[in-house]
Amino acid sequence: MAQTSFGKHPVFRTVPFLIALGMSAKLVVDTTVQFFNPFLVVIASGVGIGTVMMGRIVAIRSLTGLVAPLLGSLADRIGHRTVIRASLLLMGVAMLVAPATGSVVVFAIAVALTGVAQVGYTPNLHAYLSTRLPYERRATGMGIIEYAWALAGILGLFVSGYLIDAYSWKVPFYAIGSTLIVMSLAFGLLPGAERKSLFPDGRAARRKLRPLSGARELVRLGEHASSAWAAIAVAGLNMYAMLHLLIIHGGWLQSEYGLSASSLGTVALVFGLADLVASVSVSLFVDRIGKRRSVIIGVLGMVVGFAVLPLLNRSLPLAVVGIAIPRMSFEFAVVSSFPLLSEQAPASRGKVLSLSATAGLLGTTLAGLTGPAAYLRFGVWGLAPVSFAVSLVSLALLIAFVRDRPGAARSALPRA
Repeated sequence: MAQTSFGKHPVFRTVPFLIALGMSAKLVVDTTVQFFNPFLVVIASGVGIGTVMMGRIVAIRSLTGLVAPLLGSLADRIGHRTVIRASLLLMGVAMLVAPATGSVVVFAIAVALTGVAQVGYTPNLHAYLSTRLPYERRATGMGIIEYAWALAGILGLFVSGYLIDAYSWKVPFYAIGSTLIVMSLAFGLLPGAERKSLFPDGRAARRKLRPLSGARELVRLGEHASSAWAAIAVAGLNMYAMLHLLIIHGGWLQSEYGLSASSLGTVALVFGLADLVASVSVSLFVDRIGKRRSVIIGVLGMVVGFAVLPLLNRSLPLAVVGIAIPRMSFEFAVVSSFPLLSEQAPASRGKVLSLSATAGLLGTTLAGLTGPAAYLRFGVWGLAPVSFAVSLVSLALLIAFVRDRPGAARSALPRA
């Protein structure tokens, strides 16, 4: 995966090019991540399994995110770009293989590998960008990158729904897989020696290049570990609270309001627009109002949204609004948290962001197990109250323990 001479052109070394390429690839990655939420029932039917079993496969995919700290530590030592490219290639191949054989076991393994690839790509993209942007401008850059999550709903899921209706549930898998392989090649245009900016002290670099001493090294986050771990826990709780609802929202809307796959794609477009509003708001305002304060605002919006959701399940438009409120708040909180996390332990950005991804994927894993089962037994009342309670715990942790740029707390530096 060596960089070509063509890739040495100055434009490929600029932050705008990195943001544009990173957002483009992340759009496809995030389409893969979100793909199962609205189409869970449709894909399960195509594979020949039940909805609960498909939820378990998605949960296994999320559980593979436990490798994120290993990938983050590896990226801190060998370079974030290398891990990014390998992750895109792995996800691309897995998406091509998943529907091709007709085997449920192969499908499940391939879907699980996309989880490994996701935690290899997204946290290390954030870490890679963090080495090139000062903290005071980091929310702007990361907010733009995270437009991809919204665009995945606006474009990726919208197109996927129509491809399923027009052709087959398999076609989006093939389209996504092929595009990811091309994106892996495109990242070869970027400079690859990003680790140097993380370790300006040569002795520190040599220490980082030694083999990890074990699990203790993976969880060591430095002087301000309490703030870092609280921020990581908040990420996991927020993800569980939101995915407990989102993992089955397509099945909910399909069963109660009779939506087709293309209609679910249209609903996904609406949610994507809500996500885009949240991401644009982060890029415009969070560097001004503060990262921690912004995450608090987002989680508070989740609490309110989950509280009113059951009351809005009276018609399709109201139900969509009821989902959009906590989802937009969640997106604002998540994107605001990336720059906050990136400065909790600056010498281990890849590790911290990967641990956060692991916490999020653990939350997603649990949601895959609880969401479908809770809805099938209790309906919407099995979803919203649980998410409400979990988001309240997240808000309490955030207020009590998380600090904005804790390493600078004792200095005279102005707050971001």
